[in-house]
Amino acid sequence: MRIFLSFILVFSTLISFGQNRKFVTKDSIAGKFSNFSVDNFGRVYLCQEDVILQYFGPMDTIYSTSLKTMRPTSMESTKSFRTLLFDQERSVIHFLDNTLTDIHGEIDLVNIGLQQPILVCESFAGNTFWVLDGGLMNLVRVNNELEKVSQTENLFNLFENGLQPTQMFESNDYLYILVPGAGVAIFDVFGTFIKMYSTTATRIGAMSNYLLLMYEDRIEAVSNLAFMDVDFVYPLPKNVTDFMFSNQKAYFLTKSRLIIGEYQRK
Repeated sequence: MRIFLSFILVFSTLISFGQNRKFVTKDSIAGKFSNFSVDNFGRVYLCQEDVILQYFGPMDTIYSTSLKTMRPTSMESTKSFRTLLFDQERSVIHFLDNTLTDIHGEIDLVNIGLQQPILVCESFAGNTFWVLDGGLMNLVRVNNELEKVSQTENLFNLFENGLQPTQMFESNDYLYILVPGAGVAIFDVFGTFIKMYSTTATRIGAMSNYLLLMYEDRIEAVSNLAFMDVDFVYPLPKNVTDFMFSNQKAYFLTKSRLIIGEYQRK
């Protein structure tokens, strides 16, 4: 009984901790950006049509590059030495180094046997990346030589009732795939399916050992030790379309700017 009461006390403290926090804006970058990412050094990468911008320090532009033929659907800079860009319409990816210099040129995923790439993200098992193939209903991990090193087949449960997965990333030994209207499909780093976490969240993220779920007015944090109850709740600024928690900061994308700040006690 004493252990149970201690658990309730700790759990209640965690909930109140999140609810008694407010977001304080520290900086912002004006512009109509479709995507953004942040690396481990705090460098911010932003996509504006075919142009990629990099900001650092006092939010001055350091580098920029024009992709010309590519309009990234997603971008990821979680590996500090490269940024992964994916164009779903053309089924191609690009890798840029941390000066936004092209590394490998344009890579056509169809040419390596991926029928209909829907989502792409980095893997931290070597210099590999994940591809969700909607044509073959497969989850594939590809190495730098563009060889398939692992494959999970028959993922028909991700596409039930015509639902389309919209987001995928790997964090802390888990791979997450958001299927709006159904939930978050959770895999281990080998591509083995673990469970479907039911949620109506519109975007997802990660922080330490927590899965972050974005709703209209809040972000909920769920421990990846059990993937059950909500441990923290963070109030959300208005009109946010995407978010990321990194380097003890919170980043929120709106239609007119990227907002950068932190959560403080009220």
